Amino acid sequence: MSCKNSSRWLWLLCLLLLGGCAALPVRQMGAAAAPDTFHLQGRIGVRYGTQGFSGNFSWRHGIQSDEILLLSPLGQAVARIERDATGVRLDTPDGHYAAPDAAELTQRILGWRLPLDGMQYWVTGRPAPDGAPGITRDAAMNITALRQQQWEVEYPVYQAEGAYVLPGRVVMRNGDLELKLVVDRWDLP
Repeated sequence: MSCKNSSRWLWLLCLLLLGGCAALPVRQMGAAAAPDTFHLQGRIGVRYGTQGFSGNFSWRHGIQSDEILLLSPLGQAVARIERDATGVRLDTPDGHYAAPDAAELTQRILGWRLPLDGMQYWVTGRPAPDGAPGITRDAAMNITALRQQQWEVEYPVYQAEGAYVLPGRVVMRNGDLELKLVVDRWDLP
């Protein structure tokens, strides 16, 4: 084999090797595969009756605990909600409160119910495991709407987060109460 032919083969071999090094696309998993723990930050809007609240929030969710911090638009703490096996605690500038249930406690202190039992699933685009919800899906099989625990939950936007596709916005309605979450940042394990 001549030196010229050897150069061609060497050149072809290099091209094949370089082509093999190209990055393979990452397969993104839908919300059904979302992790059970997360930390998210974003904006919240609450409308209940003729009143409302808007601001920022930070939510750290563990398998057996939650910590939600509600902030004013200027970043001042409005309320801190913590839940673990012993119950739920809510701190505001006016005091410290406790109850066994987040929805009852937030209704009593803030004036609106935070459906934490279902919301820990809904925010990741999954139904809670406690019943057969009515579900509507898009062509990619992401949930676009569900009915569960007397709540109507809509998912107008999904976003890629690492290996996952998760909701970027979640709208929850129950009677005259509407909660809107806009996720600015997901931190996943």
